[in-house]
Amino acid sequence: MTEHRPGQSRDVERFDRWADTYDRHWMQRVIFEPVQRTVLDLAEAEVARPRAVLDVGCGTGRLLISAAARFPGAELVGVDAAPQMVQQARASAADRSSIRFQLAGAEELPFPDGRFDLVFSTLTFHHWSDQAKAVAEVARVLAPGGRWLLADFLATGLMRYIRLLPRLKRFPERESLGAMLAPAGLRVVSERTVRGLHGQVTVLAIRSAD
Repeated sequence: MTEHRPGQSRDVERFDRWADTYDRHWMQRVIFEPVQRTVLDLAEAEVARPRAVLDVGCGTGRLLISAAARFPGAELVGVDAAPQMVQQARASAADRSSIRFQLAGAEELPFPDGRFDLVFSTLTFHHWSDQAKAVAEVARVLAPGGRWLLADFLATGLMRYIRLLPRLKRFPERESLGAMLAPAGLRVVSERTVRGLHGQVTVLAIRSAD
């Protein structure tokens, strides 16, 4: 059973309450859809034919449902720490045998080493209560030469100071993110800025060691 820390528990409770209406929220069209398109475009450019894909913090499963069209034949797995999100995802993908969802947090991924060619995390990194531990877990489950597609608000410029506010402090800076990646054997190999969001969201393609 995944252990939830106090801050993470509040996030889980909030997303559980949100699960029923999540797919109808205005942020799907304005924020999530542009981010997910950019993630899939970059993922396809980096790993054209993945065998297995993991979405960490999958929500209601929209990204993996879209990924099924991009990566036919790939095994698609989503995990989320919010039980109601997992339930909604399973219902949404009930007719798709290539996709499965299960309850798990980023800090304890229930998969063997080197299992996935692609790992996605879209606007979820700032919710991870132990980011360094979760980075190490992503590195562990990535196949040699695999890619982690990390999309989030990166603290640059003024955001470096705004992020010090208690509710925003988990948004990463490039320097602090790099300090977490290096010990796990990960490095950024390419990136794209999500269009239409004023350059606030960046998608990083992070490579595992060969």
